[in-house]
Amino acid sequence: MKNPWDNRERLEWLLAPRRQTWFPRAPIVLALELGEGAAVADVGAGSGYLVEELAVAVGLAGRVWAVDPSPQARALLTERFQDEAHRQVVVRDGTAAATGLVDRSADGMVWLAIYHELLHATPDGEELHRSFAEARRVLKPGGRLVIGDWRPVPTEVGPPTRERVDPERAGQALTAAGFTVASSTNLSEAVWLLTVTTPDDEPQ
Repeated sequence: MKNPWDNRERLEWLLAPRRQTWFPRAPIVLALELGEGAAVADVGAGSGYLVEELAVAVGLAGRVWAVDPSPQARALLTERFQDEAHRQVVVRDGTAAATGLVDRSADGMVWLAIYHELLHATPDGEELHRSFAEARRVLKPGGRLVIGDWRPVPTEVGPPTRERVDPERAGQALTAAGFTVASSTNLSEAVWLLTVTTPDDEPQ
């Protein structure tokens, strides 16, 4: 099935200033608690809405993996971040369930507006559970997964209301998958932000 986001026009729309109304960048990056030299994976990076801020947070000594399965997205990411000033940014082909990253390589990971897509990707929820397992594999012990997604309330933009999910339900699923909920807050009127951590003694 064709990826609906493998479309240049739609990808560029994701960079529109008005998106800040729903998904303000600063709280998302702060929730990751990144320091100089940290490594972070932006999974489903799209056109790179968060990449600039993540690159600043980790500095040139750090690493930002911009992971996306869409060839159009990866082409746009490469155009935007191929200069020497962004040499800490690496564009990768991958999905939330198969990032292609090394075990225990990331201090943080962000899923922005993809939780609802993963939830409905397969009838039995298998894609979401595979994505949970992949996040635990890639994150270091005590690593942070930050998720921002739509509440099930009507808005002029965003996915259909029936496809959205409550943060409470997401938190319960993540807890069952072995994560610990560190914080849950409103990112904006219709968007929640959930931060979870992996165990400090995550088994090899």
